[in-house]
Amino acid sequence: MSEVKKSVFAPFNSDHKFNLDALELVFEGDANWDIYADEKGRLYSVGKPELRGANGRDMDTMYGDKHHIKKLMSQGYFTYKAVTEAGLELMSGLASFIHHDSKDNRFTMLNFA
Repeated sequence: MSEVKKSVFAPFNSDHKFNLDALELVFEGDANWDIYADEKGRLYSVGKPELRGANGRDMDTMYGDKHHIKKLMSQGYFTYKAVTEAGLELMSGLASFIHHDSKDNRFTMLNFA
């Protein structure tokens, strides 16, 4: 008998929706999704509870990691309604650095210190 390997989608339950008991809310979204994290720091976009009905499973998807959020933030594409304590812990060390280009124009860069 061969050993069954754990899927990267282990947080899914039998309905193919992410099992929220295995995840922790890190960002409460300002639209249709919230962002959850697993114990390894992988992020999941999960449809708001009122949107997770019969076809709600289509709204649950992998989201990336904290570096993906950093990239979206630096490009002005990441918005949220609230960040949780777990979200603050996930993003701890994120800093904004002010740089100057060759023409002495200032710009900022986000990075983890």
